[in-house]
Amino acid sequence: MKEYLVSKSYTFNKDFISIIDELPLWAAPFGLKLLEKLKIGRNLKVLDIGSGTGFPLLEIAQRLGETSVIYGIDPWLDVLNRAQLKIANYRIKNAAVISGYAEELPFSKSYFDVIVSNNGINNVEDLNKTISECRRVSKKGAQFLFTMNLDKSMMEFYNVLKDELEKESDSISLDRLEKHIYEKRRPLSEIKMILNENHFEVKEVIEDKFYLRFADATTMFNHSFIKYWFLDNWKKIAPVRNTELIFDRVKSRLNSLAEEQGELKLSIPFAVINCTKL
Repeated sequence: MKEYLVSKSYTFNKDFISIIDELPLWAAPFGLKLLEKLKIGRNLKVLDIGSGTGFPLLEIAQRLGETSVIYGIDPWLDVLNRAQLKIANYRIKNAAVISGYAEELPFSKSYFDVIVSNNGINNVEDLNKTISECRRVSKKGAQFLFTMNLDKSMMEFYNVLKDELEKESDSISLDRLEKHIYEKRRPLSEIKMILNENHFEVKEVIEDKFYLRFADATTMFNHSFIKYWFLDNWKKIAPVRNTELIFDRVKSRLNSLAEEQGELKLSIPFAVINCTKL
């Protein structure tokens, strides 16, 4: 099997956790837009869902100052340890991280003035339960502000993969592809419906887009961000017996596209959703 297909995620390796830095490539485009819409004030209680290694958690803590307090919650203990190391070294006194799940927030009713999540809400196991919990722990009039990449993300890749699976008449893999996209990137219409059911008024939806640009598909597949954060799930879509064949064909077609266009661009459309609890 090709080397890039053999690569596995090292997300449970502490050495790997110590060096990952997804901020410039992935988290920043979403997070900077979120910060533009963040409620700024004093004496605020804030929650960051899916706080990871500390962005935008620590940025928000420093922008709001020590009259406010912000908690980050994430189920991944190793990244929380890294966030805690940043808190200690930056000497940030108004931020804390907690190990836990968004579906069962360990906070009392009507506790928070602001809840944020930077591309974290769309990665939870139970979206309905998560938003219900956000309703429970937020005060009346609280801001609920989150970003999410949309269902057309990386469609330059997914469209070619879908076409190759259709050539194989592989309905099972095609179903897996649709499920994979849906589970991580719900349609905006569905998100708005769930928010409305949980008494959040959507005040504003800002849609934007950025691109991940590569010389060609070979470089894309071998990029550390793709290999360690996406490729494992992509491989699960294709049938095991034909994984290498399918991906070789996908890579060849994307390389041809890159040659025609001078580069390979993967589009990342996303939304900033700004809500108020009624």
